[in-house]
Amino acid sequence: MSETAPLKGAKIEGGIDAVVIGASADAFAAAAMLARGGLHVVLIETGDRPQDKKEFSPGYFAIPGDPVAFSLDQAVIDALDLYRCGLSFAARRLETFVRFGDGAAMTTPGDPDLVVESITAFSEADAGRFSAFFTQERKLAQSLADWFSGGAPPENRPDETCAASLDGALSGRFSDRRLEDYLRAEASLGAAARASEPYTYLALLRRLAGEIAGLQGGVAVVAGGGRGLANALRRAAQTAGVSIRQTDRVKSVIVEWDKVAGVSFDDGGQLRAPIIVSALGARETFIDLVGRGRLDIEFARMLDFAPPNVASIRAHLALNGPIGDALVAENLLRRFLLAPSAHDLECAYLAAHRGELKQGTAELVFSSSFDSALAPHGCHVATMLLHPVPVMSIDDESRRAEIESLAHGALRAIAPTMSAEIIGADIEPPIVASPPTAEAIERRRLITDASGLEGYFFCGPEALIGAGISLSAGRRAAERALRYFRSGGPDG
Repeated sequence: MSETAPLKGAKIEGGIDAVVIGASADAFAAAAMLARGGLHVVLIETGDRPQDKKEFSPGYFAIPGDPVAFSLDQAVIDALDLYRCGLSFAARRLETFVRFGDGAAMTTPGDPDLVVESITAFSEADAGRFSAFFTQERKLAQSLADWFSGGAPPENRPDETCAASLDGALSGRFSDRRLEDYLRAEASLGAAARASEPYTYLALLRRLAGEIAGLQGGVAVVAGGGRGLANALRRAAQTAGVSIRQTDRVKSVIVEWDKVAGVSFDDGGQLRAPIIVSALGARETFIDLVGRGRLDIEFARMLDFAPPNVASIRAHLALNGPIGDALVAENLLRRFLLAPSAHDLECAYLAAHRGELKQGTAELVFSSSFDSALAPHGCHVATMLLHPVPVMSIDDESRRAEIESLAHGALRAIAPTMSAEIIGADIEPPIVASPPTAEAIERRRLITDASGLEGYFFCGPEALIGAGISLSAGRRAAERALRYFRSGGPDG
């Protein structure tokens, strides 16, 4: 039976097949898939459960998490029947309004197969070249999709393309360089490496490989945002019979003869299980919960990698009236993308590495247009992702003011003749940027395969490839754990 209850008392519980640690989307996906596979699963939900929405200015509400989705693992959706568990989309085929650094604008349709029509309207001279390029790269991206989600690399992987920089692959391709700016902005969102660095072209291919609502390379808005997806995953886990327990008192993972045997708590209690799946960070998963002494020396050293010092920050802005800008206000049920020039984006990255804030790219949706309960009638909540920014604390008031100023500037760049005033803001903690795709894939392989601990599986942040939620890390961890369980691993 599914339950949500605190752990009480110093007791030892057995009869459990698998324990999942964490409260991320991948944690719930892994737990639900293990339970669907016939295992008795307990999920330990660490930390406070995030609220569905919060009032950040009188009458204005923010929903934490990313409202925009580029890729949700269809295998997870099908296996867990997530649509029956409440997953839905406020918009399945979301148009993108692109505002360039020089003030020009372009709108791309929600169906990538129709993008060429909008390119023709924007730059007729580039229609043929863009069509050939876009068709070829979407086909290549599709061939790499399984690799991006944690599968084996394809036998005929194009190594030159994989090693290319984004700038190198795009330079001189179109007569109107603003088309390069558009693709660069799409690929750079959430990425730690500058477009001029090697291996960054894979970020664009990963973006084009993503599937959402049955559409490769599309964009969708999840109803209820990140919390809407989280709630559907929670229901799926409960429906599958996962026991959900909330506590911050996980002390360690119990290891006996190089096999995990359960988890212990700071009150002396234990949950005994032959399979542990962790959705926490890699250092917490292995160093804090297991200890260096039980890990292979080279594996422990590998966990000391320095995280990127570049991040993204999401801001929610309260607007006290109509937008006013005619091009933007024409349709607020769109995604808005700020696409600066290559020079300006490079400068923003260099500034972020120095710990400074400078306008780069930004992704915006008017979340109150998809959920009218988020703002007073006639007013709006704008939810914006700013990138790149330094990894920083938002508790510092001066830093917070800088972030708000950057968000104001990005909104004005997208809607230069906006008449509404910004009367409030809510800033979410920074999201550390994703390392280059090839590096992230290799790091994921090492972390998930080389710990030397039997029965221990990982789907934490370092198992993710690129920005945004996909659920693939949770699925892959569950598949590995099920194979281990069914092969007799716990008794081997």
